[in-house]
Amino acid sequence: MTHKRKILLCGGGTGGHYYPLMAIKEKLESFSKFDFCYVGAKKGIESKKIHEQNIPFKLLRIKGFQRGISFKSFIRNFTMIMNVAVGCIKTLWFFKKEKPQMVISTGGYSSFIPLIVARFLRIPYLMHEQNSFPGIVTRIFSRKAKMIFLGFENASKFLKKSNILFTGNPVLLKNSKKIQLKLNEGLKTLMIFGGSQGSLIINKTIAKLISEELIKNFNIIWIVGEKNYEKYESFNRDNINVIGYCNSMSQVYEISNLAITRAGAMTVSELIKFKLPSILIPLKYSAENHQFFNAQFLKSNGCSDLIEEKELDHNLILEKINKICLNGEIEKKMISNYNSIERPNSLLIISKFIEENYAS
Repeated sequence: MTHKRKILLCGGGTGGHYYPLMAIKEKLESFSKFDFCYVGAKKGIESKKIHEQNIPFKLLRIKGFQRGISFKSFIRNFTMIMNVAVGCIKTLWFFKKEKPQMVISTGGYSSFIPLIVARFLRIPYLMHEQNSFPGIVTRIFSRKAKMIFLGFENASKFLKKSNILFTGNPVLLKNSKKIQLKLNEGLKTLMIFGGSQGSLIINKTIAKLISEELIKNFNIIWIVGEKNYEKYESFNRDNINVIGYCNSMSQVYEISNLAITRAGAMTVSELIKFKLPSILIPLKYSAENHQFFNAQFLKSNGCSDLIEEKELDHNLILEKINKICLNGEIEKKMISNYNSIERPNSLLIISKFIEENYAS
């Protein structure tokens, strides 16, 4: 019987860190050479998802660092430091119990403690960085990593003293059951998506455009976020489709002509995969402003327009929608520009590297 090597997986807090990690796990499982365990955060998306994986796991009481300067931030950060100390002890016990021989991290605050323990125990670790500007966890642990897989090649300039390999981001979009949409075949289709939780500022702007009938001549697929669905449900009509949460994103990408969305790493990677023109509105308070760097990457390649939150209003976004969708040449050019962006088979590259270097 072949001995399987155990890999400890860490990375989460948000779907942008968690889902690429699970995509890597799924690919490695096909080799039947590895077993897995996982460390994440009790407050992260992983707390609702990791049970589905049927692997040993430990969830820690840890949150991201509060960057604001206030008494409330001070208290939260003091509590966080105490939780890190307790979390290190619990994670060390989990390492001793599971005996992982390597660690794979996809970043996020929930990977901080397991990487500390991995370094303490001198267990080799690999990292995947999804964003154009590396997150703080990647920057802290990069020099000792055996390899850092990059979602965007331009992130390499921030990691010059590290072992790096450009792989792209693993895009895990499963073929779910198709949703029923009300679409007029004679109109172009807008996809509006503020991330898995929805976006208050994007939702308010789109609601104003619809209420004032400024955006009549388009099909609209508007993913508002589950917690916002009741507020915007009444906007459902004719060719306007309001959705709380969508499990059929491949279908939506394929039928859309333009995306109006945030600029998380996975969203940008999905736009690249489907060659979809976009208007990107980076989250103002994203860690290290990484969404702005992601959006700037697509804009610099001529595939997207960019609006910062401080500039966003309904007139500006309407102007940009009309500019792209009502001018066929601009839309075609944006689609064509995607051909200049390298799109490697990320899961194949990552899994092959791990199999060749760590399977035996």
